[in-house]
Amino acid sequence: MVEPVDVSIREATLDDLRDRLARTRWTDEVAGAGWEYGTNLDYLRELVAYWENDFEWGDKKGG
Repeated sequence: MVEPVDVSIREATLDDLRDRLARTRWTDEVAGAGWEYGTNLDYLRELVAYWENDFEWGDKKGG
């Protein structure tokens, strides 16, 4: 049975994470490689943008 878990993350920690995600240095992708040589770059950019802007990080604590 899956049980919910409360997560408590300080707002300062989330601010730092969002800042680091925003400063990601993206590499070039091998043209036409898709998933052959690692993670697809478009997919990874979309995932990082979700973490940076939309993901609900749980019960945030001030400080």
